[in-house]
Amino acid sequence: MRKSVYSFLVMALSAIPSAVASQAQLFEELSEKMSRWQTSEPSDEELSEFEQYKRQQLSEFADYVEEHFEEYDAFRDNVIQQWGDITVSDQAAFVTYSDDLSSRMVVDFEANELVVSIRHSADEKVSQAQLRALYKEFIAKDRAVIDVFNADTLAINQSETTKREVDNAARAKALIAAKKQIDSQFEQQQRYIERQTDEAIIDGEDTKLAEAQQQAQRKKLELLKQKRLKKLLETASNTGKSEATVVSEIVLKLPKQTELSKHRAERYVSQVNAQAERFDIEPSLIFAVMHTESHFNPMAKSHIPAFGLMQIVPTSAGVDVNRMLYNRDEPMSAPYLYVTDNNIEAGTAYLNILDKRYLSKIQNPVSRKYCIIAAYNTGAGNVARVFNADDSRSITKAAKIINSLSPKNVLAALEKSLPYDETKHYLDKVLTREKLYIPSE
Repeated sequence: MRKSVYSFLVMALSAIPSAVASQAQLFEELSEKMSRWQTSEPSDEELSEFEQYKRQQLSEFADYVEEHFEEYDAFRDNVIQQWGDITVSDQAAFVTYSDDLSSRMVVDFEANELVVSIRHSADEKVSQAQLRALYKEFIAKDRAVIDVFNADTLAINQSETTKREVDNAARAKALIAAKKQIDSQFEQQQRYIERQTDEAIIDGEDTKLAEAQQQAQRKKLELLKQKRLKKLLETASNTGKSEATVVSEIVLKLPKQTELSKHRAERYVSQVNAQAERFDIEPSLIFAVMHTESHFNPMAKSHIPAFGLMQIVPTSAGVDVNRMLYNRDEPMSAPYLYVTDNNIEAGTAYLNILDKRYLSKIQNPVSRKYCIIAAYNTGAGNVARVFNADDSRSITKAAKIINSLSPKNVLAALEKSLPYDETKHYLDKVLTREKLYIPSE
């Protein structure tokens, strides 16, 4: 069986590349700061210092990402061996395990279900009462997530109990899923690097230098991907027979509610409305971005990594917002971004930066909104590439073309030609979900 799993993975992995704010701050002061920050030009000395700082941050972030994925992959491989799947937290789901990995809880904000599972030997019997006790134990520990999920409406007496076997067939499928996950994470990291390049150029850095740095970062990222795939292949080769294991789980589904997301959004109305007025962004757009980025999970974390309700990347949007609001050239920390007030402030401020600075040359507000949504996911440069025949990342150049098109045609162009499928889907999701949060007249 070990040989068959290894052979299966060898074929699947054969495509490995050979190379590779303070809330109390007065609005008047903020408005003045924003205006000054948006219109002022940095001196050569200031720009040079900031370029050096950016390069240092990029290097440190790259080291952090490598360390993050090394720890993540080790944990994932352990989960594959013991559970026969790759269930870990992401933007849409919160997953927590017991210290010995013998039990876990999955809170799926997208599927609107909560699953509590226990791993045990095949000859051991696990009752529904045991699973219910485990459920109560888990939800007592993670109230911040559970309260947003609306778990109090779960009907535990109407729950569904299931069993599945953990065998090498399940592990093989999990290893293939892990390979696809690495590909997806590589694409996320690639988009992040491209956003960093766009922001550096808009901040005044030499275009050729910024693009050279992007190529260096991309090469480093490709090497990291290769390293991760090789490690996964080693994991596949070491997968052998083990004691028969069974997973028993209790599945609790929320009652079907067409406005469940709106119910979750209600707890953030006061913060969103305050920041919407402060930064001149429609509340409906903020809610739609929040819905799409995290499904209103305040503890959401992606593998870029980005954090919280609006999925802020500390060294990208985090730095830009710190510069604009607090005159600090430094990233935001994960604990800071897990505080909902801070996260909503940072996300809305970044939408403002896209609207009033990066994409300000786009005249039609509807066309600009479409581009803001896409740029929030993939960066202004990839938006520009849609409209520039020479594939240039210059948004100034692209704005001239965008301004000659109707909003309908701008949207059609973005949906057809954005370089990543995920961004195309992201744009559609945000626009669809925005309608949920527009007040009815």
